[in-house]
Amino acid sequence: MIRSGIARTFLGLNVVFSLLTGFACLLAAGHVADLLFALPSNWQETVIRLLGIGLLVFAIDLLLMATNKHVAKAQIHLICLADLGWIVGSAGILAFADDLFSSVGVTILVAIAVLVAVFALGQLFGARLIVPSPAVAAIERDGRTLVASVKRSVAAPVDTVWQVMIDHPAYADVADNISKVEVISGQGLGMQRKCYGLKGESWSETCDVYEEGRLFGFRIHTDAPDYPYPFTELSGRWSVIPEQEGSTFSIVIRATLKGNRLMRAVFMNVGTRQFRTILIDLADAWASRMESHGGVQMSARAERANDVHRGTKLQAQ
Repeated sequence: MIRSGIARTFLGLNVVFSLLTGFACLLAAGHVADLLFALPSNWQETVIRLLGIGLLVFAIDLLLMATNKHVAKAQIHLICLADLGWIVGSAGILAFADDLFSSVGVTILVAIAVLVAVFALGQLFGARLIVPSPAVAAIERDGRTLVASVKRSVAAPVDTVWQVMIDHPAYADVADNISKVEVISGQGLGMQRKCYGLKGESWSETCDVYEEGRLFGFRIHTDAPDYPYPFTELSGRWSVIPEQEGSTFSIVIRATLKGNRLMRAVFMNVGTRQFRTILIDLADAWASRMESHGGVQMSARAERANDVHRGTKLQAQ
């Protein structure tokens, strides 16, 4: 269990407050300056607007964290340090330059510092409750190519892990972005399967790598009319290796991004976080199935396909 809910709640509150404050500073800089400062000056509105821009950028970063259930403790700690910097900065300004501010301005600065302290304490408390997933995910970029991977150790033998991995119809039960998987034809190398997205969109995949009991791979046909993701090419490799206690499985996805440089930059900064979450959730759900008694119970369709495949191999021998 990740248990990042409390931390993300306080991050969310911080988002709302930073957005409101940022927009107020940006859109009503003159009025904010009149409230804060004892005497008017030409530099005040410029400083207020710059502060507003900084707060909005900060809010966007917070929003990405607040919507990521796998947000890392280290990320939250950095935000808490930023909040602490705000509090210390406010205290220093009031201690050494309080004559610049009106009585209303002093009250506003103190109130904001108190709210920021509440956010920081809530975030710190929430971060302590986070139990990170055992899955290790990484995303790298090489030009237009994105390489995303996840690795997870499980307390289950290789045979069990492998049988769960090749239960293709049941893949939809653990992949949050897929609603249904159908095996269209074949088994092992050359197998064709069809995947359906959450909105009914569909695409086909062809098994282009297969090593019994160890590795299989699929090439995804991204030219489907309703393929929902911004990739021109996509392939995946699923593998398992034995360990002293249990097994370790991994997934490696290689994708070529669509679009111009700006679109690719946006995906790299926003979409990859969602990509990472999908991979970790998939690995955790798969591990749970592999380690549980129910996890080794494959779908009836997969059982029949495996029986046919085993029979074909025996005949060949």
